[in-house]
Amino acid sequence: MVENILKERLIHIFEWYRGMVSEKTGRLVYIYDPKAKTVVADTSPIRDIASVWDMEMLSDYLNRQELDAVIERSLEHYSHYLIRRDGYTILDPKLLKEPSSIAHSAFMLLSLIHSGLSNPKEKTLPLADGILVQQRPDGSYKIYFGPERDDGLDFYPGEAMLALLETYEMTNEKRYLESVEQGFIFYKTKYYEKNRVQRSLLVFFANWQSQFCRLLYQYTQKEELRRQVREYVFQLHDRIIKRNFYEGVRRYPEKQVSVEVACALEGLNDAYAISLQENDDRRKTYQEALCISLAYLLRLQCIRHCAEKEKGGFGFSLADRTQRIDVTGHFVNAMIKSLNNQIVC
Repeated sequence: MVENILKERLIHIFEWYRGMVSEKTGRLVYIYDPKAKTVVADTSPIRDIASVWDMEMLSDYLNRQELDAVIERSLEHYSHYLIRRDGYTILDPKLLKEPSSIAHSAFMLLSLIHSGLSNPKEKTLPLADGILVQQRPDGSYKIYFGPERDDGLDFYPGEAMLALLETYEMTNEKRYLESVEQGFIFYKTKYYEKNRVQRSLLVFFANWQSQFCRLLYQYTQKEELRRQVREYVFQLHDRIIKRNFYEGVRRYPEKQVSVEVACALEGLNDAYAISLQENDDRRKTYQEALCISLAYLLRLQCIRHCAEKEKGGFGFSLADRTQRIDVTGHFVNAMIKSLNNQIVC
């Protein structure tokens, strides 16, 4: 029952993406306001690039090609932003009109890896090597390629480490795995365990940490590190549950922000997958929380009585129908992970 519903809803999202293509640029618009029937385009390169990866994942899962043109056009557009430095590549901050960061590189890397290019290494490896250059001796990553001070620490390092592990998956080159192993130790012991995660951002932090940790759990050959990865991921999500996050979603859905629930569902699916492999007792608790999130998101998705272009998308909340491409992307990946984990509610 859940499987059929989620697959049907993914098809609606696919059609939503098709309706979000700008006639002017041929790429996705950034924001759509169903109430005013207005769109905003080209305001967030990093989210535009990340949405290419989302569309690739969805197209691959549904085995459909209708989004290929917008994917290719977007990749071509941002490929012109790539500039060479000493042995590596970044996205040009002048063309981005904002500082170039490891997050820009990470999402460009993920988009290229999943693009079906005949020779993806030509463009991906210099981007991955650029992220490696940013790693400090303590394992942390310098966020920006320019002089700007670090920010986005609850998001960007996790995104970068996920991209590095997908590069390792493609190349089997150990320098990418070794970088993430070192980064994991820093963000676990010197960031999370030092209480540096903002309380209001724990769900988002746990999401990106869990996504790369699931792959690190799979690929590391160090048994003690693998044990630490498992316990860290469980600790993150146990903490979210103990804060009654999911109870709040169940009892007060009108108070929720959709992107936070989607990120919770995304990251918890990775924790649930590890709990299944470990035959851990948390499985049941995690499954119940996943079902609470799915119920909220399925209610939020506009399926009936929608404005033009609105059908299949997700608003910011039950009260605010404004739709944004990166928010929808979190739902895409969360739903696909729920299907792959065979969640039953």
